[in-house]
Amino acid sequence: MKLLKVEDVLKREEDIQHAEVEYDIIKELGDKTVRYAILSHRWEVEVTFKEMTGLTKMDERKREEVRNRPGYQKIIKSCEQAMKDGYEWLWIDTCCIDKRSSAELSEAINSMYRWYQDAQVCYAYLNDVDESAFPTKYNEGAYGKSSGWPEWFTRGWTLQELLASEQLEFFNKNWAPIGNKRKLAHVLEDITTIPYDVLRNGLAGKRLSVAQIMSWAANRKTTRVEDRAYSLMGLFEVHMPMVYGEGKKAFQRLQLEIIRTSGDHSIFTWDADMPRTGSVLADDPSDFRDCGNIEKVEPDEFGDKLVEHIELHRLGNPWYMRFNSRTISTNPIHQCRLAWLRWRARALSHQLRKFTVSNDGIQVCLPVIPHPDSPSHFRAMLACGGRGLVSFDLVSSGPGFDKLPSNFANIDKRKTLKAYPKFRTLHLAHNQDVNEKRRKFTLDDKHASYHGFTRCGTYPHESAGDTVTLSSLTNGLVVVVYANKDAESYFAVGLGYYLGQGWVHIVCDEHLPSQDVHWANFGERAYEQMWYTRAEHARNMSKQDHARSTRNAHFIKLAHLTKDARFIERARFITNAHFIKDAHLPRSIWAARVVWGRWEADNFNVMVDVQQCPGCCDGPCGMTTTLNDWGGLGMPGLMNTVCRPYSLKLDGRVAQLVNCSGQRIELGDYGDCVDGILIRSGNIFEDMRILGFDHEDSAYRPVACHVSSDTRFMYHMRNQTDVAIAHHVTSHTHLALRQAKGISLPANEHFVLLLKAFSTRLVGKHLVTILIQCSDLYSVDEDGKRRDSGDDLAPDGGMHAAEPGIFTPFCAIASPQVWRREPPCVRRREQFRSIREHFYALVNIHRRPTGPETYHGFAPEER
Repeated sequence: MKLLKVEDVLKREEDIQHAEVEYDIIKELGDKTVRYAILSHRWEVEVTFKEMTGLTKMDERKREEVRNRPGYQKIIKSCEQAMKDGYEWLWIDTCCIDKRSSAELSEAINSMYRWYQDAQVCYAYLNDVDESAFPTKYNEGAYGKSSGWPEWFTRGWTLQELLASEQLEFFNKNWAPIGNKRKLAHVLEDITTIPYDVLRNGLAGKRLSVAQIMSWAANRKTTRVEDRAYSLMGLFEVHMPMVYGEGKKAFQRLQLEIIRTSGDHSIFTWDADMPRTGSVLADDPSDFRDCGNIEKVEPDEFGDKLVEHIELHRLGNPWYMRFNSRTISTNPIHQCRLAWLRWRARALSHQLRKFTVSNDGIQVCLPVIPHPDSPSHFRAMLACGGRGLVSFDLVSSGPGFDKLPSNFANIDKRKTLKAYPKFRTLHLAHNQDVNEKRRKFTLDDKHASYHGFTRCGTYPHESAGDTVTLSSLTNGLVVVVYANKDAESYFAVGLGYYLGQGWVHIVCDEHLPSQDVHWANFGERAYEQMWYTRAEHARNMSKQDHARSTRNAHFIKLAHLTKDARFIERARFITNAHFIKDAHLPRSIWAARVVWGRWEADNFNVMVDVQQCPGCCDGPCGMTTTLNDWGGLGMPGLMNTVCRPYSLKLDGRVAQLVNCSGQRIELGDYGDCVDGILIRSGNIFEDMRILGFDHEDSAYRPVACHVSSDTRFMYHMRNQTDVAIAHHVTSHTHLALRQAKGISLPANEHFVLLLKAFSTRLVGKHLVTILIQCSDLYSVDEDGKRRDSGDDLAPDGGMHAAEPGIFTPFCAIASPQVWRREPPCVRRREQFRSIREHFYALVNIHRRPTGPETYHGFAPEER
């Protein structure tokens, strides 16, 4: 190590004006062979190794600038104190390390704890203490920038300097002594939370856990993020290379080095301020802030502690009786299980203290309890704790296990994991977010503005743009708040996961309008309400999904086994199923609607809309499921296509079509659909002209699409480029279309809003979304050959010609999502009818006739 020669430093300072005099002020010596003092301080404007050794060679202006720095004055005062105490050598980190050499810097950082430990005395310079006595009480006025105590106690590097130095003397701003570590141990314990015994006698021989030591560094800061880890290496007696620029990875490397040299389970007991899922390693020492009382349990003691933990939390199936104010288990099987677990823990004592670190994770043997609601979730017990063992929650993700945040333990307060633990070898993930399934949800809420609602923000974290992120491995929740401030109406949409099951819920503001309502306050209330009911929301989602998947699972299975186009198309249609949830907004004529797809099918689009509420007679709003064909041709919003037997490819994608032979069908027709036949009641484009819309506007103009045959006919028709064959999925009668062309409704936001504008008047109606036209058509067999018989060219009794020589054989009919409403609730209608009858009966009783005529009731028109 490089040391300052105290006498030469002071002599040079006296003769500083005589530049011709050279002093060899820094020499490299062994720390075990010399007696030296060492300085601990808070960095200010310091002097480097190069500046210290080349001071006399500088020009006068530069030399005076260096000598006037606070850092140089510290060097001189430290040397004066060292000489006064009889020390020939002094080490100061600012000028005794040539930081131009990365090798020297790495060696110094790895050796620094030992250097402080081997020093005869450490001078702790408190540059912000003016008093002549050590500050023994919290003083925010004097030390407001450093949590009420001198800044020296908030820095990361000074922790190891405090603990490593056997003799540590404190000095105030004027270099007056104000006490030492041993005499001030009680005060230092209050400031640092380090136990009194450790402060007086050091770390050696103490049964301290990793989590305890980490907790002492929780509230300390460093200028460089990497130094949060590097400043702790000496406390754990580990060494690793310095890689400045790696950021928080340095602290993860530190934990892996500790794990390789220690069997201490307490390193997994951290709890982050911001809950996250993934690596079992902490991001920062601050995650150990509440671990000051965590004690290490040795492997040979773990069996007894495990049994005590089981008895304390009444795990398993014990029977209890009271005897002399004691609770005693009377179940013999329970006692046998406890004895077996105690024996098993002792047999596995070697494995319990052994960690194996690899790319697959950290291999460790732990007792675990499976969660009753999810086979992939477990609670593991660690060989550490205070009163009882510490446990933490894990989720299986591929071959490894990820740690869940501590709030997972409060999933459902009505349920407690009561099973007996089982010992299991686990691979715990140590790479942050390697196994974590982070989902980015895209919010489509622009149509909510139709009724004046806008997105206010998200809670608890603000999200940028139209995306919010959740993890499927944790019980995460994000709340999106919407408001119509003119109507003082709020609602919140919650997106969350519970035990891997995604869920969506809507919460409305039930409070009376108030000028004091802020969206963030409402968002916080909605978040808290949904947080404690998320288990119920997830169960409701699971029931809906199970009912539908049970009905359609065989189609998906057949699609995978047979590769048949019919089953593949059906499976695609099923996976495009969507959920719908509605909620009436109090004191308004609106209802909030959320539509989302199957998250397990990687459909993370969430549509939020506001529609006119159909009224209380429609019953309480809830959740329904619907099949919406998002996998076909682009459509103006969600469309539930009527499933019919014919299919063609439009712009390369399969479309299901209705044979409309004999009908006068036009694009944009709407009406009731019965067995695939549209009973026309109007046309969107005709209504637009009546209402004054510019039908020549490109936003409302129909879109042309290319028509081609189903894949199975591509080979037979390869030489007939102007023929497309419509495939019939159930019969062998297929239709060939010559010079076929298709037109569809425009799939843009203008047309979507147009359909929404018509939603009140066209509730429950169906719409013609695609029209297929051709110059000729004829029947073909399975090989694509034309049939000889001509009587089946128009199988539905004739072919309507839209124009001379132009036929319209097929169309697509769909139900727009914005036009759909749930059927009325008969029970609620009966309830309201009964309420009205009682109301009018009461009015008849209390009303008295005013004339001589007898009053027999109200006339109908009076009612």
